[in-house]
This record gives sequence, structure tokens and C-alpha cells, in this order.
Amino acid sequence: MANIQGAGTKQNTYDAIVIGSGISGGWAAKELSEKGLKTLVLERGRDVKHGDYPTAMMESWEFEGRNKLAPADLAKQEKQNRTGYTTHPASAHWFVNDLENPYSE
Repeated sequence: MANIQGAGTKQNTYDAIVIGSGISGGWAAKELSEKGLKTLVLERGRDVKHGDYPTAMMESWEFEGRNKLAPADLAKQEKQNRTGYTTHPASAHWFVNDLENPYSE
């Protein structure tokens, strides 16, 4: 990364950096910016446009297995399955798949 000097330093300096734009991060960013702080929000997720909700209007019978996963499939994603909703067919597309993106805690 190049050294930033002069106007570039001022332009790339923030009073607050919020990691994540979920409910807490989003609220923190709102409050900080409303107080006049120059605030940067970092988010690792994809950009979701309004209306980009592929399962929002689906009924349970429209999902394979009537919106339930087989125990063998749940066992494959132990970390994600702890919450009960991240592997749920109606919302799994919003979350990282443990098999495709393995990680350790």
C-alpha cells in the first residue's frame, strides 16, 4: 500500500470504523454519523439490492423436503447448524456454506 500524504491522508481518515452492518453495526453507524463523526462501515457480505430476496414469497411446500433438511445434511454443517436458521432452506442463501468455505474457531 502506498504512503498517503497531504490531502489523501485527510480524505482517508475516519473518526469511527464500524465492522459489520447488521442490526448493531448499522445502528452504531447511524448514531455516530448523526453526531457528526466521519464514519466508515466495513461489510464482507455481498451487496443486496431491494427486491433481491429469492425465497421471500415461497411457501414451505415449495422447498425440497418441505423446508426441512435431512439429519445427514445438517450434520455436514455443524457450525452453521447451531443457529437453526443459517442452514434453513429459506435463508441458507444468505450465509456461508461450511463445506464450501471451511474455517476453524
